[in-house]
Amino acid sequence: MALLLSGLAGIPIGHWLDRHGPRLLMTVSSCAASLLVLAWAGVNSLPTFYLIWAGIGLTLAAVLYEPTFFVVASWFVRQRGRALTVLTFLAGFASVIYLPLAGWLMQRQGWRGALCSLAVVLALGTIPWHAIVLRRRPEDLGLTPDGGRPPSSQAPPDAAVAPVISMHTVLRDAAFWWLSAAFFLSQLATAAIAVHLVTYHVDRGFEPGYAAVTTGFIGVMALPGRLIFTPLGDRLPRSHVTAGLFLMQMIALLVLLLSPRVVGV
Repeated sequence: MALLLSGLAGIPIGHWLDRHGPRLLMTVSSCAASLLVLAWAGVNSLPTFYLIWAGIGLTLAAVLYEPTFFVVASWFVRQRGRALTVLTFLAGFASVIYLPLAGWLMQRQGWRGALCSLAVVLALGTIPWHAIVLRRRPEDLGLTPDGGRPPSSQAPPDAAVAPVISMHTVLRDAAFWWLSAAFFLSQLATAAIAVHLVTYHVDRGFEPGYAAVTTGFIGVMALPGRLIFTPLGDRLPRSHVTAGLFLMQMIALLVLLLSPRVVGV
């Protein structure tokens, strides 16, 4: 339910970002997210639990990758690939850091205490930075994208940085819908793998521990993958890189289905 609401909320949040920028949105949403995690720690009924997660779903759309990519696209042009590499590489450590931290906190404080501590971590790690650091665009600080200084006191026109394309034009473009469908199917497959891969390995005769390790290996391999493929988009057409990633995903699934041996896994 949270993921569904996050997807639906992405449309009005996109409109907000275009009109007002990320600062207020991400600051308020970070505050809301911290309070919702704190409320989760005190939940005592199933309806309240669902309502909390509905709220969390709405905040997901306002604080995760999508609005952050908006910030990167606004502040970087020539160095956009490098900026995205740094962002996604560091974000890839989230599960590496916070899953063990959550487990350790649960052992020490119980699950309610752990959620209280994580709410504090979330608040300190997001709210001040969103409120103090974020700006709508580099021109607000007298800069141009990539940290440069404008050649004169007059800010350069936006068209010199990147062409402005209307939403009407985008929605009439078949490439937009093909790309949306491709990412939908890719994410569908990724979510299905996350849910079923351990059970699938166990049904194939592998030990549960081995199945868990191989599933976790996907997250580990995401780190060097980001270091390789994000900069590759600066050297090769991004459409070709994206198509190649989808092709690799398809081949990997076929290998997993057709090869019952360890080497196939």
